[in-house]
Amino acid sequence: MVQRCIYFRYFAGLALGLCLVAWAGCVQGPSEAKSPLVASAFGQALDQVDTATIDACMVCHSTREMQRGPVLDGLPEWYLADQLRKFKSGQRGKNALNRAEALMGVAMAKVETEAQLAALARYFAGRKPKPSIRVIRGDAVVGKTLYEIRCVSCHGVRGEGKPEIHSPPVNVQEDWFLLDQLRKYANGQRSVHPSDAGGVMMKAAAANLSLNDLRNMVAYIAKDLTVTPLLQKVGPPKK
Repeated sequence: MVQRCIYFRYFAGLALGLCLVAWAGCVQGPSEAKSPLVASAFGQALDQVDTATIDACMVCHSTREMQRGPVLDGLPEWYLADQLRKFKSGQRGKNALNRAEALMGVAMAKVETEAQLAALARYFAGRKPKPSIRVIRGDAVVGKTLYEIRCVSCHGVRGEGKPEIHSPPVNVQEDWFLLDQLRKYANGQRSVHPSDAGGVMMKAAAANLSLNDLRNMVAYIAKDLTVTPLLQKVGPPKK
């Protein structure tokens, strides 16, 4: 487990560094933003969000093995736009202890207008979710009970989310990222801004839960709620 954490941090740092390089315009390559589907998604905003910006996003938000950012494909447009606005306004991305969010805070400085922000949210929301990687071991039976107590009122019985209360779906995200964010809510690395109402609620929901509790809950989401096909399966928890 310690060795896995070391590898995780190494590749996380590498991916984040590449993201900064790409955003500066040093990484060039083919982009899906050139396709008719993306052109349709962006519409008139295409002239405000160029392919280099999309390429930069994809360095960390693709499904490549080394990526350490969350998969954004298929998340609701309203949620993506809401989170981008939080990074833009400083509600997220100002905690130096949360390296990934700090990077996003820097990256969002490159998004200058609301039209650009909306175009990015529309683009990723319109992409078809890729098969998810399942790597977290846990007791899904125990996790179901925890989910029903802590999560279902905001995220729905099937993890579909509730837009009316700005609660995102949890059934389209990879399990490693769900666990990572729950841990950051629990230890105070995420949602440190007092005006982030949703984040404050999440901190309360994750409070007093052990790492084992969080693993069990995520294992349940991945096993029974995730709507994207599994790219990799894992066995039952070790005895």
